[in-house]
Amino acid sequence: MDVNLWVNIVVALLHADDIILLSYSLSAMRYMLKMCDDFDTEYDIEFNTGKSVAMRIVPRYNVICEPLELSGNNLQFVQSVGINLVSNKKY
Repeated sequence: MDVNLWVNIVVALLHADDIILLSYSLSAMRYMLKMCDDFDTEYDIEFNTGKSVAMRIVPRYNVICEPLELSGNNLQFVQSVGINLVSNKKY
């Protein structure tokens, strides 16, 4: 894989067994989720899609889009998560 692609699209915050993926576009997020699917297949792990959500942040935070998918399940879009990240038009 091209290293520049990693620099441009992959931002992941990790803590214990929690992962936050950040992306500048939906297509880049879909690519990262596909990487997660490939990883869970290769290493025989399972992402808990029941606790996994998606959130869009400025400026198109409230625009309806095609679902994001992880492990064959659509992720629910939310307006906030338990770590004080809030979806809004402004920072």
